[in-house]
Amino acid sequence: MRSRLAHFLREAIEDRRGGVAVMFAFALLPLLGFAGLAVDYATLTRQRSAIQSAADTGALAAARELHLAQIGSSGAVTNIATTYANTALGPIGAQLSNVLVSVNLINSNTSIQVSIKATYRAKLFKMPVNLTASATASAAGIPICGLTLDPSVEQEIYLRTQAQLTAQSCAIQANSNDSNAIYTQGSSHMTAGTICSVGGAKGKFAPTPLTDCPAVPDPLASRPAPPISATCLYSNEVINGGTVSLLPGKYCGGLYVTGGAIVTFTAGEYIMSGGPLKVDSGSSLITSGAGIYLTGAGATLWFGADTTINMTAPTGGPLAGLLVYEDHAAPSGQVHYIYSDNAPVLHGTIYLPVNQLWVETSSDVSKASAFTIIVAQSLHVDKAANLWLNSNYNLSNVPVPGGLGPGYPYLSQ
Repeated sequence: MRSRLAHFLREAIEDRRGGVAVMFAFALLPLLGFAGLAVDYATLTRQRSAIQSAADTGALAAARELHLAQIGSSGAVTNIATTYANTALGPIGAQLSNVLVSVNLINSNTSIQVSIKATYRAKLFKMPVNLTASATASAAGIPICGLTLDPSVEQEIYLRTQAQLTAQSCAIQANSNDSNAIYTQGSSHMTAGTICSVGGAKGKFAPTPLTDCPAVPDPLASRPAPPISATCLYSNEVINGGTVSLLPGKYCGGLYVTGGAIVTFTAGEYIMSGGPLKVDSGSSLITSGAGIYLTGAGATLWFGADTTINMTAPTGGPLAGLLVYEDHAAPSGQVHYIYSDNAPVLHGTIYLPVNQLWVETSSDVSKASAFTIIVAQSLHVDKAANLWLNSNYNLSNVPVPGGLGPGYPYLSQ
């Protein structure tokens, strides 16, 4: 069919007889019209899809900040939505005119509505077409207590053997777009208020995970590092046995606690520079109001199986709410290990934006904490561990870092 039509057009173009030329000219007009209409329709469809995507983006981004509106800063939320929507329009915005982005807070400031109006002028027929899009996003009132950040790794959240992850009243999210981004193997099992994956999920879950979720940007990406002294309080410090209370400061080469030592960190910032915080051989680490900053090659966590770990994050200062903060410039490929069979309290946020956290024990981890939040590049739970991510914020005076508290965003319209 297509070859016959091409043959006819070629003969008609090449025919020099006047009657044929006139007839072909008249026949060509509707063909050109249909072709132009098809091009305009395809472009119009792309434009309409683009402004809807921009409205969705603006609404979801601002929904993460709805807690600001609920305490009176509604202008900040509407500005965030407008900025995200305009940025998402990107190059497509130059092909539109009369672009208007409007933002409204609704449902007692628990939802945000983003509307976009624009005019597209058809290329061939020069006809203005008015386009509209609208999106409404809400905060579900459920906090994020587990978030992994790698955009593409397989099995980003991985449970195996008999491991469990229990987060009954909060959300677990994997930002990986891999089809097995969240994966449980064997009899391992994950329970959470909401389970969400940018990619896919496979295994045993309650409830069934949501897939194709929008990625959640690192909520702590802009969190400044604590001030770091130029001088070392200790260098390659080893505490072998005894009961010791340590002061905050810079621990060059890290800190090694061994030989059954009982070590307490008093309140403040502990900088592990160029070496690990390692606890083993029946030793105990107790922190109350202490935050740990890991910086430089080799600055990792290593808690042995026969240790006792009780940690509570600071209520103020540069590491407020943070139990552990890994430097954004840390070398990749390092792993942080929790092997401890007696780690009932990890009260606060563990933030490891560059590297993996591996939890491998035979018991509950952090079950006695009022809340525990983990933000890591990836998370593996193994053996018979049950990693508890509680969210009883009303029982705690430790602050929840911004972007992780109640207010899990979703598109409601």
